[in-house]
Amino acid sequence: MSKPAFRVYFNDNKQWVNIHVAKSPAHFKRKNQCHAYYIAAETRKQRQGLFGYIYLSELNFSPMAHELVAHEVQHLIFDWVLTRKGMNISEKNEERIATMTGEISRRLWRKYERWANPRRRPAPRKQRRIPRKTRKTL
Repeated sequence: MSKPAFRVYFNDNKQWVNIHVAKSPAHFKRKNQCHAYYIAAETRKQRQGLFGYIYLSELNFSPMAHELVAHEVQHLIFDWVLTRKGMNISEKNEERIATMTGEISRRLWRKYERWANPRRRPAPRKQRRIPRKTRKTL
């Protein structure tokens, strides 16, 4: 499997999802017959470690980018709830789940923006050469 573009942490930074962004949206669509998908990790623990993978086509060119991310994050959240022993979506925990969904989406977009538009460091300035004082200038 290729190296992920970035990771998004959740559940108090104890778990994460690896995000892969395709270099060629057309190739991604042809190969997978979709624009994005979520896959659970082969082995995942309930409370810590790698939880899954989200694969996305290039988001800058898609008018449906936000919908795709929201859709895949929702798959991740449902999977997370289903793996928690004894946890069901109820009035008691719906706010926590909704908050976590929003937090994952926000973190994903912030990481994507940093990944897609890396801050370029300005070229170092040339130091102005200060002439040494010689006997003639004194």
